[in-house]
Amino acid sequence: MTDLSLPTVSARHEVHSRNEFRYQPLRLYRNWQVRRLIRNMLELDDAMLDDIGLRRDEVQWAGRLPLTVNASIAMYERARRRRQQEMRV
Repeated sequence: MTDLSLPTVSARHEVHSRNEFRYQPLRLYRNWQVRRLIRNMLELDDAMLDDIGLRRDEVQWAGRLPLTVNASIAMYERARRRRQQEMRV
C-alpha cells in the first residue's frame, strides 16, 4: 500500500525549487523578448507613450532592469503608482 499523505513542508519546498530552476531559462528568454519590445517602444514619440500611459523615463528605466525581472510588469506597475500619486495631488 502506498502512502497517500501530503509531503512534508521541506519536501514540497524542494520540489518547488527544482521546478523553479527548470523553468528559469524559459523565464529569462521571455524576459529577453519583452526587453526587445520595450526597446521598440523607445521609438514612439512622447505623445504616443502618453496615450499608453507611460513616460519615456519609465520605458528607459524598464530597459535597464536585469533579465531576471519581467520589465513589462515592472514598468506598468511603476506607471500605475505614478498616476495614482498624480491623482492625489
